[in-house]
Amino acid sequence: MTTQYDIVILGAGGGGITAAFEAQRRGAKVALLEKHKIGGECTHSGCVPSKALIDVAKNYHAINNADKHGLQSMNAKSGFEFKRAMEHVKSIIDGVYAHEQPKRFNDMGIDTFIHESGASFVDEHTVKIGDDTIKGKHIIIATGSGPRLLPTDPDNPVDMLNNENFWEMRKQPESIAFLGGGVISAELGQALARFGTKVTIIDRNTRILGAIDPDVSQYLIDVFNDMGIEMITGANATVCSKDSDGKVCLDIEQGEGNKSKLIVDELFVAIGRVPNLSGLNLEAAGIEYTRHGITVNDKMESNVAHICAVGDVASRAKFSHVANYQAERVVRNMLIGQNNTMDLTALPWAIFSDPEIGHVGMSEAQAKEQYEGVQTFQVDAATDRFITDSKTGGFLKIVMDSENRLLGATGVGAHAGEWVQCLTLAVKLGLKAEDIADTIFAYPTYAEIVKKSCSRFLRTKL
Repeated sequence: MTTQYDIVILGAGGGGITAAFEAQRRGAKVALLEKHKIGGECTHSGCVPSKALIDVAKNYHAINNADKHGLQSMNAKSGFEFKRAMEHVKSIIDGVYAHEQPKRFNDMGIDTFIHESGASFVDEHTVKIGDDTIKGKHIIIATGSGPRLLPTDPDNPVDMLNNENFWEMRKQPESIAFLGGGVISAELGQALARFGTKVTIIDRNTRILGAIDPDVSQYLIDVFNDMGIEMITGANATVCSKDSDGKVCLDIEQGEGNKSKLIVDELFVAIGRVPNLSGLNLEAAGIEYTRHGITVNDKMESNVAHICAVGDVASRAKFSHVANYQAERVVRNMLIGQNNTMDLTALPWAIFSDPEIGHVGMSEAQAKEQYEGVQTFQVDAATDRFITDSKTGGFLKIVMDSENRLLGATGVGAHAGEWVQCLTLAVKLGLKAEDIADTIFAYPTYAEIVKKSCSRFLRTKL
């Protein structure tokens, strides 16, 4: 039996769930198809567990540094159990997943199909999952992405960690190497280092977090150096094997003729993401794609007009909030005839290291490529709230055009991911530094740094 729907959604991660809710609220008959568990990467192996572990590490660090806040010295190390911390993370995942059970969606009128086979196209309007065949007037592909894996020697296989299987670990490694110096390595590496694991980050680029503002990344690199995190940059791990003790052996090549060996308990591979296209049988629907994902236009439409793709499977900006944004606009285009394109000019993102990094809009380098007379101004994270909480350190850099219009901002400091949001609206609406400076901010708050940056910048113009 084949059932007809207004919208069929492949993938029940952030983008898929958002699309299902938006379509259901607008009266559409919706089918939601998933291969594993509802919630996808973000709930089960991405944002939720990583932020939970980071929170544990922050609290552990705070206890061990209580004397710096006028408290009696405390020692959390003696009673620390890594297994207990990871079980706590699992409980957080389970708590979030409790609100994402298939029954909830079915009760809302969203027909939910979950089968390990996953969804597969039969033709451009028909999809099969398990024993069910489903037809859709419109189809949204939101299958996300997975970690890029490294091949291993079948005669001497090495068990490698990634963001999916890491959460199954219950024994704390004495040492770990992260291949790739991106966000995952920075966040989880710092958390493990705080627990006492010897952490090494290996990156082929000249510095870790190479995609962000150099001043900001250098600030965090200095923090990591002070923590004892080793960073081997401009390097490649050329050979990977396991020794007789079960440890992982890496041959590191750093520049011409500079070779070394690194032996660690665990190897975490964080060298990028690949779109989840396997098994979809896109050819049956005539959908064009590359190794980077499904090919779409600025409305997230594939070459088959009634089939759209959102999130990691079609976007280079691989963030849950981007998938959600795209999903809402795509559904409105499909159901009520809007003509929404995807505008990521004011895209915010954050790295949840300690201190945090927050960013929105253009970097200084990007702005200078597009505009003449670009101006930047930098303020230290040392307003009164930072001082009262003993969290001074870091800064906010704002980027403006020649007329003081906000083009972007990058900050590093306590809660930077939160206070940079003030500037997201400013970039989106094309506000000027004068607009921010003339706005009342509550005192004392972390977000005051946004007002201070604009006020002090304008004083330099007098």
